[in-house]
Amino acid sequence: MNETLKQLFEEDQHDLRTMRFDRVDRDRERRKKVKQVLDNGGATVGIDFIHAAIIYQHGEAQEDWWQAYQLSVRAVELGFKPKWLAALALDRWLLSQGLPLKYGTQVIPFGGVYRIPKIDPNTTDDERIKWDVPLLSELYSFRNLRGFMNYEIVGASKNENLKVNVIRLERPPAHTPALSVIPCGITDDNRSIFENPFGWQWVENSEGTFDLGWLLMPNVSELAHAVVDEGTPIIEKVTLKDQVCILINYNESKTLYTRSNNGVWAITGFDYHNVIEKALSLLGRSSSICRDNR
Repeated sequence: MNETLKQLFEEDQHDLRTMRFDRVDRDRERRKKVKQVLDNGGATVGIDFIHAAIIYQHGEAQEDWWQAYQLSVRAVELGFKPKWLAALALDRWLLSQGLPLKYGTQVIPFGGVYRIPKIDPNTTDDERIKWDVPLLSELYSFRNLRGFMNYEIVGASKNENLKVNVIRLERPPAHTPALSVIPCGITDDNRSIFENPFGWQWVENSEGTFDLGWLLMPNVSELAHAVVDEGTPIIEKVTLKDQVCILINYNESKTLYTRSNNGVWAITGFDYHNVIEKALSLLGRSSSICRDNR
């Protein structure tokens, strides 16, 4: 084992746990040192390439994440197990380009809730097993996510076809690539609708911050409502016509989960009536609402 790479890896993990104010600059310096070791042939066994890959995984550019992927694949070729770091690195490289993830191992914030971006539908569960990542049926619940920070379940609700667990992460996910944003429409009250590469849409308030957003997830039976801020969830059942939906109130935010033929809609906003109105428009139903606090 290369002791320099091991020490750099340990420094990286310490900075990640403590979230140092100068962490980005220290990440850059570590990548320079790792490159020197690699250029001099200092990595010889699988764990060396894993240590180097993690340093690059905590980079800030596409070339960093591609290097992390190549290094972690080399570690697997040398017999290193588990293999999931290669899947994480590939997904982060794809995420940085706004492309569907291969395995779904990354999360990004949307209206204060952390979500898994769009996933390549051609990825099979056999491939997931090969690379030691969760099956699709597990993924959106955040169960068995690899390389993920600790979290606690602070609330849960279930209806006849969906369970939502409210989980609080121990810290915000780091090293998340920035995504492009485009305007894609206008609301009835003349506000711009914005969209990211994964088709998630939202509108902003007069101060230019998130006000109401909506996204479609696959037809799964269990999913996570992942937050970072301290708070106590208040969970309600809301009946829209003949469907019982789950409403998560967390601090000032409200998220409604409702199932459609195409998947599960998550609508997040700060005004209850705006959230309900958007849900009804997405479902194409008239307004008939019944709330049940549970």
